[in-house]
Amino acid sequence: MSVSPTALLWARIRAAGPLRVPASTTTPDGVLRLAEPGSEEVWLLPLVPEPAGPGVLGELELAGPAVEQPNDTARVLAACLRCCWRSADGSPWPGSAAPWSAVTAVFRSLTDREPGAFHRASLAAVRRLHNAGWVLWDEPAATVRLGPRVAAWSAADLSVLRELWRRTPPPPPLPAEDSPPAEEGS
Repeated sequence: MSVSPTALLWARIRAAGPLRVPASTTTPDGVLRLAEPGSEEVWLLPLVPEPAGPGVLGELELAGPAVEQPNDTARVLAACLRCCWRSADGSPWPGSAAPWSAVTAVFRSLTDREPGAFHRASLAAVRRLHNAGWVLWDEPAATVRLGPRVAAWSAADLSVLRELWRRTPPPPPLPAEDSPPAEEGS
């Protein structure tokens, strides 16, 4: 029995979500190919028809949105968008890396929690978003950036998200140790 490379790739995407693969990997029909900034790798993301609901996702055996603790997850995603999407006039992908401290500052402005519950909620939400491919969370470096799934947002989605971006408070200025180094001669 022979299995086509396209079928194997779709099976991997169904099992693991967006895949980060070498740039030499062939891109089958129905898959969006996204260049990974500063890397020799690309992301492969399934293209699902825009009006596809949970039934279609189920038929394709693709994961639906991460809905555990939806309010916290949505607020952390909004904070990540505000910090990583530098200009709402452009595309959110690939976005810029943002310090986790900036994301949590924006999340804190969107919710009212005692410190222990706030910390647990923010970490759990960013891990859910990372596992689903909405954000790329580098826990050791304490940075987050938008994940490959944001590249699949439709024009209608982006219109709503641009308004959300404008209404979400901006991150506070970076402290001196998180600031990028000054250029020579400035």
